[in-house]
Amino acid sequence: MSGQTNQKISRRQFFFVIIQTQIGVGILALPFDLHDKVKQDGWISLLIAGVVIQLLLFLLWWLAKRFPSKDYFQIQEYVLSRWLGKVTSFLYVLYFCSVGILIVLIYGRLISIWVLPNTPFWVLAFMMVFICLYMVCCSLLVIARLYTMFAALLIIMVIFIFYSAKDSKFMYIFPIGEAGLTNIIAGIDMGILSFLGFIVALVLYSKTEGTAKEKLVTIQVAQAFVFTFYLAIVLVTFTFFSTQEMALVPEPVLYMLKSYEFPIVARIDLFFISTWIVFVATSLSTYLLMSALGLTNIFQSLPTKWATIGVAVIIFITASYMGYDISKLNNFNTYVKKGGYIFSIGLPLMVLIFSFFRKSSAKEGTSS
Repeated sequence: MSGQTNQKISRRQFFFVIIQTQIGVGILALPFDLHDKVKQDGWISLLIAGVVIQLLLFLLWWLAKRFPSKDYFQIQEYVLSRWLGKVTSFLYVLYFCSVGILIVLIYGRLISIWVLPNTPFWVLAFMMVFICLYMVCCSLLVIARLYTMFAALLIIMVIFIFYSAKDSKFMYIFPIGEAGLTNIIAGIDMGILSFLGFIVALVLYSKTEGTAKEKLVTIQVAQAFVFTFYLAIVLVTFTFFSTQEMALVPEPVLYMLKSYEFPIVARIDLFFISTWIVFVATSLSTYLLMSALGLTNIFQSLPTKWATIGVAVIIFITASYMGYDISKLNNFNTYVKKGGYIFSIGLPLMVLIFSFFRKSSAKEGTSS
């Protein structure tokens, strides 16, 4: 990633980076998780969560706008003081690594169940981490171009999802509101968790071309796209399976697609998984990138290449240790989700509040 700190990506590339960070391992299990909490009203919780995230993104944009020449790690150091900022940056690195580990664990478990049941976990983990390491060792501009190119695969996923809609039975989502307001509000938690990759918008804000307003539009349109995509998946699966059936299918998207076949593609579910793996790789690559950026900000003499390799090794070793152990996965998943609220929402909002006690770089006209 040589010269990465001086490179800027276009707003279109920024758009696809946000999308491909958020659309990852979660899309296959999101309908089941929402239904598990709110039954057929899970789509309402997701709808509310989408609105909440848009408001949060505006606040994060407000923070980045105040310091347009600084990346998020530099903003923390400026607002919170150098040493406290470095401590929080290190905690972010740990969080980003943890998300990367969780992505590898969920990916490995699903591939083992659906495609390669006899393949050792460490082999699946090594292939995924190595591919992501190879991508991240390129410059930020090259990574963004790859993400833009891979976005074409979204069309395939959208086609499959909407093809399944032809067998939808909308009576399955009625009566609307049966779960009750309390459960619907509780389900918002699951909806918000599915969008937590939006933190990349704050990390890469200063590395994107355009005015503050243009970047805000890009961020919010990207989030709206992800929300629409998730809502479509949830509604299609909720109207394809009855309430009783949804409780029996932990990956409803794959079970739904498995019921179809085309003359050329007999197993649509496996074809979908092949496409999904690309988005898992781009999502993991982004967290690997953000971890490396955090480390190089803390240890400024550390080459970005070695920071990236170090993070990749940690992710691979830790994920391989946990392997297919479902209890370890569930426990780790719980901690990472709690961390998501702290590092994607809590800390950025705290930094925003404290930033009003420091002079804005936009007013100073200074850089980092």
